[in-house]
Amino acid sequence: MLMTGGQALAQSLKIEGIDTLFALPGIQLDYLFDALWEERGHYRVHHTRHEQATAYMADGYARVSGRIGTFVVVPGPGVLNATAALSTAYACSSPVLCVTGQIHSTQIDAGRGALHEIHDQPGLLSHLTKRAERAMRPEDIPGMVRRAAEAMQTGRARPTSIEVPPDVLGTVADVTLLEPESWSRSALHQADPDLLERAAKILGEAERPLICAGGGVLSAEAWAEVGELARMLEAPVLMTPNGRGILSDRDYRAQSGRTATAELVPNADAILVIGTRFVLAADMGAGATTVRGRVVQADIDPEEVGRNVTPEVGLVGDAKHTATELLRRVPKYNRSRPSREAELRGLRGAHEEALAKTPWQQGMADAIRAELPEDGILVSESTQVGYYVQGGGFPVYQPRTMFTSGYQGTLGYGYATALGVQVGAPDRKVVSINGDGGFMYNVQELSTQAQQGIPLVTIVFNDGMFGNVRRIQEQRYNGHGMGTELNNPDFARVAEAFGVAGFRASDPVGLRAVLREALALNAPALIEVAQPPTPTLPGMAPMQPLPPRPTLDL
Repeated sequence: MLMTGGQALAQSLKIEGIDTLFALPGIQLDYLFDALWEERGHYRVHHTRHEQATAYMADGYARVSGRIGTFVVVPGPGVLNATAALSTAYACSSPVLCVTGQIHSTQIDAGRGALHEIHDQPGLLSHLTKRAERAMRPEDIPGMVRRAAEAMQTGRARPTSIEVPPDVLGTVADVTLLEPESWSRSALHQADPDLLERAAKILGEAERPLICAGGGVLSAEAWAEVGELARMLEAPVLMTPNGRGILSDRDYRAQSGRTATAELVPNADAILVIGTRFVLAADMGAGATTVRGRVVQADIDPEEVGRNVTPEVGLVGDAKHTATELLRRVPKYNRSRPSREAELRGLRGAHEEALAKTPWQQGMADAIRAELPEDGILVSESTQVGYYVQGGGFPVYQPRTMFTSGYQGTLGYGYATALGVQVGAPDRKVVSINGDGGFMYNVQELSTQAQQGIPLVTIVFNDGMFGNVRRIQEQRYNGHGMGTELNNPDFARVAEAFGVAGFRASDPVGLRAVLREALALNAPALIEVAQPPTPTLPGMAPMQPLPPRPTLDL
């Protein structure tokens, strides 16, 4: 069929099941956007005010829906603006597709200074993606798109990138489109049966088994199987921040946070590590949690098996298939165990006592939890209430209802990511929590939210500074604070100027009241909350000042 490269790209994305795009148009993408206009009955195109927001929104959409999140940006500075979001998606194993333009095909890597030229763009993106590829003919586009989709839907989900020069997007050629294809992670990635049998024996014979579960379980949609395995073994499930919701926090076996980690990991005689890097066992400069038990590690990524701990059995396969097979095999070895409910509820109580040492964060988190429905979604941030939430201070009742930035700790990711989460879950309530510093990274997307009617409720905690940085400076560097004071606007009035409903609160009671009102609007809303100086969080001892430095006499 004769078509332009832009039409080939639009049709190929459609064939792969993609119908939602987060995009910013530009001259190198004109032929693609013209093709998208032809398919405007199929595609929803959410345009933003900055490229970083396109990628963050695609990440949020992918994580909540389990589908490919796709963003479209111009080459050079456009794609560079999106790289912090790509690195976050990479850290969180999120299936995000970066579609970017290029300069004219005859000028690539020639160094002539063409508009938006950067050297070796696919090479740059290869460090942030699972696969980065360029098509130089319209005929090559369908295969390139298929390979990108396959990479994200088989094995470990991670971002991919594709690019097409503008002259190729405009070239008419005879293009053969591919037939739709379905992927089954469980069918493609199955652990070795003999190793599964050995793992079942280890877990079944253990007196005090433990399951450590992470985001890979959510990616594989294996929460029901892992929960049933926990009940079969009477094993607590220690969830990473990115794994919260695998087991409802109403189940006494559901555990998270520092207190549970310090108690459960050293005292387990067998540990099933599934869908997590198990970084708590690695010496990352602050010491590692002691592991004494026999370790069974299960991961779809063979590079993760043995990275941070040497397992007795390593299972390379999809978490859903692995957990299903263990459920089938464990009973023949399983021993009788007494209930651990009293022990585990006591451990939860100790954790809550530690959290109570920061009453301001606790009050704010409790207010949000009280008003957010059980299937509502919280998107965290690098801010005090965010740290408290990620540390286990916010009950999570369902899978894919709390999101973090993973090990990237990307300041400013939260608001734009939450916009994408809301697009991906339009019928559910979504709340974004932010500090004043991080929120300003994407404050311009208030325009996007208002224009597109995205009913996200955003909370901005305002202390007038990069508070956590200031705390570290004051405690560790003898009060030598620098570069942390912020000149903030009135956030509620700024929101209203963009057409977003603005609210204010100063305490947990007030936050709960205005949050209830904001959620009931089912419309874009922002709540500004006055925040006191940043305290030390539970489990974090105040930092000791560094030894005196030499006095320079130059």
